[in-house]
Amino acid sequence: MKGKNAIVTGGTGGVGSVIVQRLMDEGVRVIATVTRDAESLVRGAIPAKADVTNERDVENLFTMAKKEFGSVEIVVNTVGGYLEQKPVAEVSLDEWETMMGKNLRSAFLCTRSALRAMKGQSYGRIVNFSARIGLRPTAGRAPYAVSKAGVSLLTEIASMEMQGSGITVNAIAPGIIATLANRKSMPDADMRTWVSPESIADLICWLCSDHGSAVTGTTLKA
Repeated sequence: MKGKNAIVTGGTGGVGSVIVQRLMDEGVRVIATVTRDAESLVRGAIPAKADVTNERDVENLFTMAKKEFGSVEIVVNTVGGYLEQKPVAEVSLDEWETMMGKNLRSAFLCTRSALRAMKGQSYGRIVNFSARIGLRPTAGRAPYAVSKAGVSLLTEIASMEMQGSGITVNAIAPGIIATLANRKSMPDADMRTWVSPESIADLICWLCSDHGSAVTGTTLKA
């Protein structure tokens, strides 16, 4: 992947920053979105302030990447949100729309802009973030599960539309990720089954490499 150009949304988060570092270790030039500050930005990455639930912000992000790099070959969308367990009857409209915005709208806007930016290229990689619960829903998790299931379906449809183009679209569906924030919020949980950010970054790098060229339209459990 040396010499390729990437956008990683949520690039200063517990998972995003590890993905940024891993891509850069492979020789990829990376723009990482930040929402507040660049304090946790990986050294060498280019910061871009963008709310990826906002259409104009996403369009401006890709315009910036085109000006900075000339092309964009890799887009990884890590931005998302989570809602605590709550039955459907108690979910407010604001909570529902927040989950759809943070998880599904952000994936749609970034996937759409990525496909537009990659048009005519013989190589392109888009990786979205779904979740295990989006594949096997659980009672009390409707807004989160539906939004993440939508990410997987969006990914599959986009990949169908790009069949044979050299551009792949896949999603990662992790369980609980062993980030510092999750460790602090669930100190008594059994963390042995949690997936590390490093493992996710390795999987994404494989998908973005030539070795992963045959895999598209798939949501991979991590």
